[in-house]
Amino acid sequence: MLQAKADWYWWFDEQSQTLRLNMTEFVFVSACKAKKLIPDAKQTRPFSIEDNQTYCEFYNTITEQLNISEAGAVQIALNALAQHHFVLDEQPKSWYFLPQRHPRQDLFEQVVLIQSQFESGTFFILEECQDCAKVMLLSQSLQLTESKSLQQFDVIKVMNNRISSLISTQNTYPHHQNRA
Repeated sequence: MLQAKADWYWWFDEQSQTLRLNMTEFVFVSACKAKKLIPDAKQTRPFSIEDNQTYCEFYNTITEQLNISEAGAVQIALNALAQHHFVLDEQPKSWYFLPQRHPRQDLFEQVVLIQSQFESGTFFILEECQDCAKVMLLSQSLQLTESKSLQQFDVIKVMNNRISSLISTQNTYPHHQNRA
């Protein structure tokens, strides 16, 4: 696992409108959309102890639940961290997804399947409350309507009855370096 260092820091690049993490040797560009960022995300700030703890938790969960390379797990964990800490909270948009006859039962399972009327996608649960969850898309894309789709690492909030377990034989994630 890529270990955080004391000189890591978050910053917003005005020119490209991207939230970035300076990681000493290189810069990680998050998939967060500029228009969905909280105001504090545009201020430079250190990679905190809380950031590191959440990053480690996300990384460990991802490697336990997916058959994935270390680089892929780091990419997911850092995008999940950025989305979790810096993106505005939204109301659930469950109407895009089909209710599940057998919703997820294992509360420790954070890599899940959610189905639109067009296709299914693999998601990572960033946070959960009593009746809904904030999830990040791990699949390359997911068609929601005729004209709307989610792209890899986009976040959406859905009701828990839209979430189903990911069958263990499907626990693969196509690793793409398009965002790191």
